[in-house]
Amino acid sequence: MVEFWCSLVLLVLLIFFSGSYFWLRKQYSYFEDHRIPYLSTSVWSPLGHLRQLLFLRISFADLFRNIYADPKLDDDAKVVGFFIFQTPALMIRDPELIRLILIKNFNSFLNRYEAAAGTDNDAMGSLTLPLAKYHNWRDSRQCMSTLFASGPMKQRMYPLMLKVANDLEDYLEKRVTVGGLTLPLSEMCQLYTTDLTGTLFYSLDVGGLRSGHSQLRQITKELFSPNIQKVFHFMAIFFLPTWTKVLGAKVFTEDYANFMKHLVKNPHLKHQGDLIDQLAKMKQNRPPTHYCQHEDFIASQAGIILLAGFETSSSLLAFTLYELAKQTNLQERLRHELHQAFAPDFSYLSYETLVNLPYLKMVCLEALRLYPAAAFINRECTVDSNQNGFSLKPHLDFVVPPGMPAYISILGLQRDKKYWPEPDRFDPERFSSDSLANILPMTYIPFGAGPHGCIGSRLGLLQLKMGLAHILRLYRVETCDQTVSKIEFNAKTFMLEAKDEIYLRFVRDAP
Repeated sequence: MVEFWCSLVLLVLLIFFSGSYFWLRKQYSYFEDHRIPYLSTSVWSPLGHLRQLLFLRISFADLFRNIYADPKLDDDAKVVGFFIFQTPALMIRDPELIRLILIKNFNSFLNRYEAAAGTDNDAMGSLTLPLAKYHNWRDSRQCMSTLFASGPMKQRMYPLMLKVANDLEDYLEKRVTVGGLTLPLSEMCQLYTTDLTGTLFYSLDVGGLRSGHSQLRQITKELFSPNIQKVFHFMAIFFLPTWTKVLGAKVFTEDYANFMKHLVKNPHLKHQGDLIDQLAKMKQNRPPTHYCQHEDFIASQAGIILLAGFETSSSLLAFTLYELAKQTNLQERLRHELHQAFAPDFSYLSYETLVNLPYLKMVCLEALRLYPAAAFINRECTVDSNQNGFSLKPHLDFVVPPGMPAYISILGLQRDKKYWPEPDRFDPERFSSDSLANILPMTYIPFGAGPHGCIGSRLGLLQLKMGLAHILRLYRVETCDQTVSKIEFNAKTFMLEAKDEIYLRFVRDAP
């Protein structure tokens, strides 16, 4: 009898593993059947090309860059197929196809692939601008975009940003002695970013740079700090969007969600022209059944704005200072421009002056090439299921089926030697007035492109310029024994973040 049951168990296991093998083999033959270049994966693994990512051994940015730049690919391959678990996905490598998907045929790729669990299961997540589906996304985008227009940025935001810039200078003055001081960049840059976010969007005087501590920074850092549950939720939202409801995945932790709910309802804050004020006006002008009338609508947008800018903006400032510290000739050229702009009696620059400083602009654009605000983006084919899909002819003999995700590795694209000679070298001259005409369209899209492009791109660039201007006008940054020789990206975060702390030495100019 024992032998019988053992034999039966072995037979069941054999059938199960054989069935799984042949089923996965069929799934993974998708691109071979359609004669599309693709990256092979183990038939024995149900994870597709996500194994290293799921085990936190590679960053999102590096994963998609590696797929884009796989050495086995032909240089002229316009797309490459890969697998998200068993779901076929495309990596778009051709600038014209990128333009087709992001701009020209936007109506066929209306949504991002990732998704939250819906308002009944994760209202805070599903209402956010990046995860809202098109019919909801369009209204929110139109409402929030008025905040980032040049008029409000110049008239309302810029004076508030100058106060934070002064706090940044005071932060360094309290710490840097005559002989200089080695500092870790993450704390300073994160305090600067969260102070700006709180001031501009919530009318909240955060004061992190003044006190050296910020609750806004702390609550955001805790959200980004990985644990098994957060990783599980995050991976489900990004790679199993149709399963988020079943899996109970949530974008925000309960602590973060509650913090944002209390923040937007704080009766002591006077919201005039900020994000909360803008969204409240939107609610007043929409019918009671409109999705923006949900009680968590304002808190959801406030929460995602902080997350979207927290790591990208703070890391970008740190990365730029790091590159300038390694090339003192570039740093001195920029500091010379800043000294002339500030002049002896100026403690700040006008909006027009800061925006138009030519070498500062070149430095920032090159920093965004090497360290794009969005390391990768994706779009889901939203052509009606009654149709076959979206044809890529005449560029490629392939029809993208409804629901298929198409990915663009902005990091891979902007470090592709085909478009950027010596792509890993920091060289602001790529963006000189004489060189701009040589940049192939759609090979430089650090904030994405098209209607789904980053809503805060102009503000992100402005706060990078302001941070650099108010640091480098008084201080020289230098590498030291603790400075990493090469930036590696953190595998435990979604955004571009250095794996190791970046240390630089700050030296104050002689009076």
